[in-house]
Amino acid sequence: MTTYEFLPRDLTPRQPAPRKPGLRNLALRKPSLRKPGLRKPALALDPRVRCIRRGRAVALAVGSFLVPWSVVLGVTLPAGTFVPNWSLAWMGLDFSEAVAALLTAWLLSRGSSRASLPAMAGAGLLFADAWLDVCTSTAGPARLLAVGEAVLVELPLAAAAIWLAVSLTGTRGISRTGARGTGGTGGSR
Repeated sequence: MTTYEFLPRDLTPRQPAPRKPGLRNLALRKPSLRKPGLRKPALALDPRVRCIRRGRAVALAVGSFLVPWSVVLGVTLPAGTFVPNWSLAWMGLDFSEAVAALLTAWLLSRGSSRASLPAMAGAGLLFADAWLDVCTSTAGPARLLAVGEAVLVELPLAAAAIWLAVSLTGTRGISRTGARGTGGTGGSR
């Protein structure tokens, strides 16, 4: 497996990253100004590659911290507690889900592949909503209702949002008629 298989499609050597004009880049484009032995610019110099590497390091550090922290919370937190703003917390979570869904719909109506961002955020919120519904419900009919709502409503909606986000990733956009690659901005292909 090569290191290029871990990079996004637009950073592979077949598709060089766009560069800003400057002396350093001029030396790389003109063979007469290159240093001997330097055939093509190293991907490590690309700011996007450095950003990806830093982001991967930060995500690994955060994930490595949160796994043991979750165990500590599970052992030390009390089994029950009083929450003074319980209804406000649930209202905020459901409102956030609504904003993510409406923003996704608005971006799709404009033909933007960036609709994948609020779609994926909405999926995460729906997963959290399903988890918290089931974990905070009391045993009996309330728990059955929470599980039913999670299995029949929230998790299928989250799966649909993830499917949408993944299918939009890597496209240039969507026209208002539904044809791919004819509208929008950005993208990786």
